[in-house]
Amino acid sequence: MAIQDPHQMQQHAALYESCVSEAARRGKPLMHKLVDSTRLALHQRTGRVSDPHELSPVMESLRLLNKHEAMLVERYPEALKAAFAEAVSSGAARPAHTEAPSFDELELMDEAQVQESVELARAQQLALLASDAQLTELNALICAAQGLKTVQPDRNPLRPDVYVRTLLAVLKQTEVAASVRLRWMQYMGETLGQELADTYSELSIQLRSHRVVAAAYTVTQTAPPGSPAASRPPAAARSRDDVLLTVDQLRRLLAGELDGAQEPFAAQFAREFEGAGREAAVRPEFSPTVPAAFEALQEMKQVETVMQRLAVRNKAAEPARVPGTASAAAPSLGQSLGQEVVNLMVDNIAHDPRLLAPVQQVVRSLEPALLKLALIDPRFFSDKRHPARHLLEQVTQRSLAWGRVDAPGFSAFMEPLLQAVDALVEMPIGGAEPFSFALKSLEEAWDEQQGHERRQRDKAMQALMQAEQRNLLAEKLAAELRNRPDLLQAPAPMAAFLCGPWTQVMAQAKLADAGASADPGGYAGIINDLLWSAQPQLAHQHLARLTRLIPPLLDKLREGLRSIDYPRPLTHAFFETLMALHQQALKPTATPAAPPAAASTREELEARFSRTDGAIPWIAPTEAQHSGFMDTEEPPSTRPPFAATQPAFTAALLQPAPASRAAGIPLGAWVELLVQDRWVRTQLTWASPHGTLFMFTSVDGGTHSMTRRSLDTLLAEGRLQVVSGQAVVDGALDAVAQTAMRNSLDVML
Repeated sequence: MAIQDPHQMQQHAALYESCVSEAARRGKPLMHKLVDSTRLALHQRTGRVSDPHELSPVMESLRLLNKHEAMLVERYPEALKAAFAEAVSSGAARPAHTEAPSFDELELMDEAQVQESVELARAQQLALLASDAQLTELNALICAAQGLKTVQPDRNPLRPDVYVRTLLAVLKQTEVAASVRLRWMQYMGETLGQELADTYSELSIQLRSHRVVAAAYTVTQTAPPGSPAASRPPAAARSRDDVLLTVDQLRRLLAGELDGAQEPFAAQFAREFEGAGREAAVRPEFSPTVPAAFEALQEMKQVETVMQRLAVRNKAAEPARVPGTASAAAPSLGQSLGQEVVNLMVDNIAHDPRLLAPVQQVVRSLEPALLKLALIDPRFFSDKRHPARHLLEQVTQRSLAWGRVDAPGFSAFMEPLLQAVDALVEMPIGGAEPFSFALKSLEEAWDEQQGHERRQRDKAMQALMQAEQRNLLAEKLAAELRNRPDLLQAPAPMAAFLCGPWTQVMAQAKLADAGASADPGGYAGIINDLLWSAQPQLAHQHLARLTRLIPPLLDKLREGLRSIDYPRPLTHAFFETLMALHQQALKPTATPAAPPAAASTREELEARFSRTDGAIPWIAPTEAQHSGFMDTEEPPSTRPPFAATQPAFTAALLQPAPASRAAGIPLGAWVELLVQDRWVRTQLTWASPHGTLFMFTSVDGGTHSMTRRSLDTLLAEGRLQVVSGQAVVDGALDAVAQTAMRNSLDVML
């Protein structure tokens, strides 16, 4: 239900702010309960532990908890207040669901950071499970209080993930050892979920008591192209027997800690968990959040499945093994994990809905060769420069140029690709060389096909680069002009012309000047004469000077405007205005008619130009033609002045201006662009150094360029939709990290 009545909007806005403040205030008693439950759990733990080595860290955790209790209770509500404010302003940027570290992030993390990320994810999952029903109701009510028609969960600043992240941040402020902090987090996370369920219920009752009607939940349709859901593999593909890989194992693999571990997995398992001396075995790392017994039990439950899968995989890879190498023996733990990552990665790519079916099949065809490579180089997928990974990236990213198998150019793209893959799968895999050869052959074939497209794109880029350089210099010149005292007396049209088109003329001349002339073209030199002649009352006093000045002045103005290809209609309109001012000055009457209004104060002048400074770069017609410039902007002069005719939603006024959506589209992303009522698949191939201009290129070489504001408008109106924000391979590997996180949580829960 949308709020229409202005008075009701203000009431709901105040109620929303009150609800958020109340939630932050409750942070103090909430922390009391978290500390009490943790203290009780630690006390109970000390009664069950007899080993002094195991008892000592538990006792130390208890002592430090008592020491820092007052600080935790004092700081948590303030931290929640700040976190809620941040969540309001950037809710869309932070997903409400649990996320694993990205694949690239995981490679840079140490063991303690990995354990912390697992514990954070565990606490979020527990909180969601315990409070899901209450959170669903609160989401609908708090979105309604914000004036939203439908539920947008990310707009709820009281989400469980906000509480959990804030809790961890406050615990870090104690500066205790990571093992102590994570032990606290383990017990606090278990209590937090139920406490949040109670808080959500009470806040929902409060909102309903003030007659807030819940917003509606929308039925989720197929995910739009490029959304995280669209790029995520289907659940069936993700949930296959991926029991081998955990976050810590993946981190150790990426860090190279398993490179020297040649012991077969089966032998390692038997030694650690089946041998008579297994109780005396020392684990290589301490994991306060994943007790060794639980991890062992989990692997014991799944060991038969794991071993069967390894046996099948090893049998399939047997013919490709290189005699005399470590691969000829049973795979080591690192090799097995590397093959597991390859399996998951290929599954994720092959189920990516952005890829057409023939491309998905090509990726599946590459899997045997990739598995063989994983026996030799178990970490090749983490090296973005490795030919095998680069090959996958090139195949998948280039294929996104087509949305249909019958689209022009797709068959020509697939023909060399199928030939290269057929040759690759028949080659013996002894290293990266076969993939490098296949990649080089494909790039040569594709580059030959796209020679015309590349030349057209380069021409467009040069035009846009020139436009941005000229606009940036013109902005600087305009700022200097606005500091001139005589500009305050000039008629508004003249001030706008000098600080607009004429600065473009001067900037173009400076960029084209090979020498070091202070005023190339002499265009700055006529400003004094132009300003004087445009003020009839002044010019009327020196008619002889005005008569001599007009012809060369007009010639120089025409010359300058031609240098930037200024449109004829605009040129004609300007000269009509200027000549009207000159005619007023030339009248024989003693007092000419009043000129157009001039900016009377410096503040008015600055305010007039600040509304458009840098917002709409000037693109010459020839530049627009070469780059396919899309002018979706309304000229500033035709825009009506803003008038606050409707009551504003007060909560929205507290939020900062939204950041440009264009910044969220990475270079190389594929999009669907609505051009003349037809959707065109095109790629962001260039963004100007200062982020003012963007260019998209279609597979046939067609270009479409636009300003940052135009791009934001197209995104907001749905006329431009991102197909591929994240690279396919990057997304597939991030999904591997998410699978490892799920496996780690399965061990713990």
